Amino acid sequence: MGKKIMAVINPVSSGGKTAKRWPKINKYFKDEFANFTEKFTTKPGDAVKIAKEAVEKDYDYLLAVGGDGTVNEIVNGMLLAKTKNLKAKLIIYAQGTGSDLSRTLNLPKEISKFIELIKRGKSRKIKVIEAEFSNSEQEKENRYFFNVADCGMGAEVAKKLNEDNKMISGSLNYLIKIFSVLFNYQNKEMKIEADNKLIYQGKTNTAVIAHGNYFGGGIKVAPEADLYGSSLNLVLLKDFSKLGIILNMIKGYQGNHLSHTLVESHQAKEIKIITTEEVKLELDGESVGFCDASFEISDKKISVII
Repeated sequence: MGKKIMAVINPVSSGGKTAKRWPKINKYFKDEFANFTEKFTTKPGDAVKIAKEAVEKDYDYLLAVGGDGTVNEIVNGMLLAKTKNLKAKLIIYAQGTGSDLSRTLNLPKEISKFIELIKRGKSRKIKVIEAEFSNSEQEKENRYFFNVADCGMGAEVAKKLNEDNKMISGSLNYLIKIFSVLFNYQNKEMKIEADNKLIYQGKTNTAVIAHGNYFGGGIKVAPEADLYGSSLNLVLLKDFSKLGIILNMIKGYQGNHLSHTLVESHQAKEIKIITTEEVKLELDGESVGFCDASFEISDKKISVII
């Protein structure tokens, strides 16, 4: 493959294991691809800048080596690039704590199979979602995401994970954080609109805005979501008790929770969440701020190697 690849590596992803694994993984890529460049992130926001510059320098592929948060930054960087026609394609080599987007895409983990996937070059265009929310400085901010956003308990779990050193990676880390947050968490009052219609108003554990199917390290929270479609899947986990969340967690991993009386699933182009108290928000596993928030399916698309 003669095309240019820019690898964006988050060395602290997967509890720092990515930094240890990369020298061996890197050898496979450099042996197979002549025009292969790598750059490491050192702080939040680095992947945005690297991706933006790579697109503006006419790289053909952006290779995300990290978790869903790394992918999120690269997507935002690609869309910020000053280019008339976005030709660069995204490759996702999942190395994160959750890596839930790769589950929906069913991407291979074995390096030899992953390299074959790149060589095959098959891609599909995926629409991004635009979110507007209040950031940590209580200023309005707009940001794109690919997979899942949520307001409520799920965002509290994401914040705790982001603050943690993630020495324990994968689904186990999510489970530990879910239980640690659940112990003190109180459901929040939310008013939720979909396509300008009031859908629900009342106490809510978590409101999920999904394009992909999974969040939380493998919980199939939105089995009705279509990553390649043109609508959002709103999943409401309403006024669950703490015991109710625990008892239905297994169903959540299997995607069998939608039949519960305290769960609703809706399809919409635009979703608004209005709150009267502080409710945290996460996008693609990254704690970004607070609701009130709005979400809209965008016409902007990213080509992803699948």
